[in-house]
Amino acid sequence: MIGSGLGGLTAAALLAKHGKRVLVCESHSIPGGAAHGFQRQGFTFDSGPSFYCGLGDPQGRNPLRAVLRLLGESVPAVPYDPLGYYHLPEGTLPIYGDLARYQAEIARVNSQAATEFGNLSQRLLQIYAPLRELPTLALRADWPLLRTLLLRYPLATAKLLLRLRDLRQSL
Repeated sequence: MIGSGLGGLTAAALLAKHGKRVLVCESHSIPGGAAHGFQRQGFTFDSGPSFYCGLGDPQGRNPLRAVLRLLGESVPAVPYDPLGYYHLPEGTLPIYGDLARYQAEIARVNSQAATEFGNLSQRLLQIYAPLRELPTLALRADWPLLRTLLLRYPLATAKLLLRLRDLRQSL
């Protein structure tokens, strides 16, 4: 017996896929936890999480997308770009998913900030590169994870271990 938030629905779907009997119980009138919407006067509103970057990309790294792919399911997704805006004293800064476009917008507001952002982005991308080789659903927060990664994904794990010193530093 589990609730019907995103975590509960994900657990229920995966357990059912692997032959377990599951009962989903919810105390509210609709499933989905915080991830639902409502309509008023012909408009639809999100009332919960709404930033699902990569959900519409069939090969995307979004964890929810990985679960949907595993279950053979899909949901309609409309990409939006810019993803949002920062309203600063110097002006409004659009947030783009495309790194070069985002950095160009930062440069429009502050060239030094754009340079620093570019340097930080390169460091983060070096850390992210080996993570892209690991399935999102294989990651978890326990020590046996290291054994699993070494046995199933030795090359990606070795690359990630080489970046370990970067992971312990404040980014």
